[in-house]
Amino acid sequence: MRYLEVCVRARREAVEAVEALLGELAGGGVVVEDPLDVHQAIASGRWDATDLVPGDPAWVTLKVYFPDLPGLEESRQRLEEGLSRIRALGLGEVAAPAFAWVDEADWAENWKRYFKLLRVGQRLVVVPTWEAYQPAPGEVPIYLDPGMAFGTGQHATTALCLEGLEACLRPGEAVLDVGTGSGILAIAAARLGAAAVLGLEVDPVAVGVARENVRVNQVADRVTVCHATLAVPAAGGGGGAPGGAGPADRPLPGFAGPDAAEAEAWLRAHRPNLALANLTAAILVDLRHGLAAALPPGGRLLASGVIAERRDEVAAALEAVGFHLEEVREREGWVALSLRRR
Repeated sequence: MRYLEVCVRARREAVEAVEALLGELAGGGVVVEDPLDVHQAIASGRWDATDLVPGDPAWVTLKVYFPDLPGLEESRQRLEEGLSRIRALGLGEVAAPAFAWVDEADWAENWKRYFKLLRVGQRLVVVPTWEAYQPAPGEVPIYLDPGMAFGTGQHATTALCLEGLEACLRPGEAVLDVGTGSGILAIAAARLGAAAVLGLEVDPVAVGVARENVRVNQVADRVTVCHATLAVPAAGGGGGAPGGAGPADRPLPGFAGPDAAEAEAWLRAHRPNLALANLTAAILVDLRHGLAAALPPGGRLLASGVIAERRDEVAAALEAVGFHLEEVREREGWVALSLRRR
């Protein structure tokens, strides 16, 4: 498969808005080439950490990749419309986007320029599979090749989820990961002590990437990756509304996708107490009923992928279906919401 690379240069003042737009449209990772990172690496003597070329620090380059699938032209149109709206806000100059076709192998290889060993939280270390690393005592390594999937820990949303997961996971519990991408959160949950993890993913390429990363990390006995996603329960099927049903008889959410039956069977067998959803604001709102139905009263939801400006909108939508907002953490204009099912 080939991918359309979209490259947008923007003045620093407009970067946050452009990044949010690109992430929303692509449903995943945005490559950010920031000259300040390069200059800081040079100044600190860490120039070997990157092979990017120094540039004008007033401008930042952002890239996303769209698969050559039906709907691509609509995505391009929405991109142009979104950039026009950002320009109208007067945040800073945004150049016209540049487009180029990239083969799958070239796209996957490009990630290696940006993906380096990363320490997250107290114990987690995200290690590219092509780098040799000997974990220190107490460290929890996650070996990862993101390939065509989103999720390396480099982005603020993924890092916030990893930190939140490390802080709240109870060893031995079951975990649901909606939008698993590269599988990074599902694998981290297993490595931190989860007894069973279900990763849901709609992108078939990402499903393959996640399954391979699960195999590499030797957690296939605890992590199941399904080509499926949550769907809104049918009318009268619970809808995620608060209720007192016990764990064995509470309504289940619906599933959509080729592996929907497998996902439902897993949920019936394990009944998770923790759900992870590193998605986008719009998708979180769309899946709010399914997320609520997947968890028992007292179950926790860690939701991220939300730009700060849409925090209240997403929190209100989740609270309306039975969640209570307990904590909000913000980084680089992105927020993670910690909620508990009433």
